[in-house]
Parts: sequence; structure tokens; C-alpha cells
Amino acid sequence: MNQEWTIPLQIGVSIGNPMLEAASARPRSDRFIAQTAARPATANRIAVEAADALIERFSVASLKKMSFDWGTALSLSLASRLAYGDTAQVTATARNVWSLGTSEFIEADETQCFVATSPDAVLLSFRGTEALGDWLANLNILSTSRPYGKVHRGFLGAFQVVEQQLTSILDRFSGRRVLLTGHSLGGALALVVAAEWRGKFDISWVHTFGQPAVGKKDFQGFMEVNYGDTYYRFVNDDDIVPMVPPSFRHAGRLIHFTEDGDIERVLGSGELEALEIDLGPVPVETPMLTQEQFDLMRAQLLQERAMKGGAPLTEESVERAAEEVTAQAGLEGLFPSVADHSMDLYVAKVARKAGF
Repeated sequence: MNQEWTIPLQIGVSIGNPMLEAASARPRSDRFIAQTAARPATANRIAVEAADALIERFSVASLKKMSFDWGTALSLSLASRLAYGDTAQVTATARNVWSLGTSEFIEADETQCFVATSPDAVLLSFRGTEALGDWLANLNILSTSRPYGKVHRGFLGAFQVVEQQLTSILDRFSGRRVLLTGHSLGGALALVVAAEWRGKFDISWVHTFGQPAVGKKDFQGFMEVNYGDTYYRFVNDDDIVPMVPPSFRHAGRLIHFTEDGDIERVLGSGELEALEIDLGPVPVETPMLTQEQFDLMRAQLLQERAMKGGAPLTEESVERAAEEVTAQAGLEGLFPSVADHSMDLYVAKVARKAGF
């Protein structure tokens, strides 16, 4: 029997008169599911399994793996999920449940993360955005130049406000391997850290979940050269966040899950081929939103927020918008993919591959 599942995200739009061309950036429109429709029982079961019951599947030993391992991926996905907790939750879980030696929660401006250590490794996990609608409404496409290439100015700035604190902590554990992770905006920050700390600390793995694009072509090249076999980017089904911002590019090894948790696409991963995963033909990268689509999305979100007098964008707004959006052929499936951004779904699908 199907169950109804509500994703606790806050995002909303109102559809005006603008119409887009048929969305070349979304070639799989026949697979999109309206946010207002009941999702299949399989998806509901995955969401349930992604809850707190999986938290004890974190493995300290997995932080020492030298090649891609689903156990490591699960541990890092759980760390990305834990980053949404408060200081007490993070500390209690990292120290008492995961048996990590130290745990420190860092918060400055709107950037939050935690650093935890084992005898061999340092784990740094960044929190993503909890107000997804407001984040998308405020997201811009401004970039800035760094020695490793052009990156999103906002993502870089969000790291810089905690840079000194993080560097001080990492200096105390010099020589240990560093693992970086994060969901959504947190994944973007993990990627910026990987670039900023290249050659400064021993970064062994970067795993991100539902991460937006971070840099331009030169940054993409830097990441491929320096983290080609150690940066894995997980995307769940039709998650919209990895499709923004326009004009930016992704790097790393893509692991793309289907709605049912199978691996739909993997790019450039000899590591996974060695695990005898049937990859099928190497696909084209998931397209980014066009500038027109992105601008329309932001305009709709800003209009909705203005109509509400600046109040948070609600789930009811998402449901109303989804009905209108899916009625327009050029935009079908754009906002229904918000549900696929859930960190619980990412945890569940990685856990399935890890054997849980």
C-alpha cells in the first residue's frame, strides 16, 4: 500500500506569464513526477530507512580506505546528514555513537560545519541550506578568480568566514588524512576547501551530495587534475540543486542514482568499474539550467516571497507551483525534483549500495 511522504523543505514559486522553450536541459521529462502526487512505495521505504536507524552504520575504519568504498561513502553521507544537527547532537553522535576522538562544531555568519577526528583521519562536514527556497531565490552567478580558477564568489566567501578556525584545528592534527563532505551548499563548501587546501593538508577523499556547481572551466580542470580519483559527486534522480547556477561547471566522478536507488550514470570512474558495477555507456553530464530558466525560477521565488511579506516560502507554495509548472510543457519536472534533494534519500541509497 502506498504511503504519503512529506519532504520538510521550504520553497515556493508563483507562475507568471513568461514561457520557456521546450527545456533542452531536461531531456528526461517523461520520468518526472509531480510534487503533489503520491510517490511510489519504494521511495517511501527508502526515505524511512534513511532515518536515524542508519546512524550507527558509520564506520571509523572506513575513513582509512585507500580506494573507493561504499562503506566510506555511507560514513560521509551520514556525516553530511549529521551536520544539520545542533552542537549537542553533533558532539554526542560523533563522540558517543561513532567513537570519534574529538568533535568541534564551528559556526560563523551563516556557515556551519563540524570537525571530528579518529587516530588516523580528520573528518570535516559542512551543513547545507535548510531554507532551500530562499537560498535559490538569493543565489547569484558571480564568480571570483583564485590561483586554481574561477569559483562562485558566495561559496568562497562562506568558507573564508570559518577558514582561520578550521586551519587552526587541522594544524593540531597535522599528518592525518582529511576527508571532506557536505550536502547541498555544504558540498560546494567542501569542494572550495579541497581547492584552497591542495598541498597544505593531506586530503584523501571528497564526497558531496546534491551539490551545486562551484566553478568555471579552469576550476573544473584543476579539480580533475588534482582530485580526479578522489572526488565523488552523488546526485539523486532529478535533484534540481546540481543543475544550478548556470554557466558553472561540475567536476569529479558522478554517481547518479535513479528513483529506485539503482546507479543510473557514472562518469569516468575506473574505481567503480573495478567493483564490477555495470555502468553501461558513458553518458553526457546532466545539463545545467539555462540562464532563462534560472532567471525565471528566481523571479518566481522572489515574487512569492514579496507576496508573503518576506515570510518563509512554504511547502504549500511548492505544491501549488508544481501543479502549474507541470502543466507547462517547457517547464515540466523543474520543481518536482526539489523532493529529490532530501539528504535522507541520499543516505538511504548509499546505504543500499553499502549492503544495508
